[in-house]
Amino acid sequence: MAHDDEFLPRLGRQRSRGKAGRAKSALGAILAAATLARGGASFSSRKSGFACSRIGRGSGVGQVLASRDRFAAFRARRVIVKARIVKLAGTGLAAAKAHLRYVERDGTSRDGERGTLYGAEADKADRDSFLERAEGDRHQFRFIVSPEDGGEYE
Repeated sequence: MAHDDEFLPRLGRQRSRGKAGRAKSALGAILAAATLARGGASFSSRKSGFACSRIGRGSGVGQVLASRDRFAAFRARRVIVKARIVKLAGTGLAAAKAHLRYVERDGTSRDGERGTLYGAEADKADRDSFLERAEGDRHQFRFIVSPEDGGEYE
């Protein structure tokens, strides 16, 4: 019991923790994120010819689609997808109703008519049944899909 008080810490400067504790460089972090986004192998060697021009989420898919047969090109359509997660805390149902009113407002169609709701099963969805299904939800996932050639639609 007499030896319980004999702890003497050795104070000194912090030492290297090895490779695990080392911070990544900015380029290393960018390359790692690009690798994860495209689902490819790591860029461990500098001889790969990587020019940082192909960085981006989904760029691997774009390269695969671009390398497909040349006859598939006329069927290709590029779109921009904007995704948003909305928390429905507190005034959740009221916020969902307000969003549906915004979607269905006047002047949203090309002819200036009211917007319509649609679903996976039908071209016209029922607003009230959608709100009933979404009553207990904590979040809403809202997507805007904008085709590149949207102005050419009739």
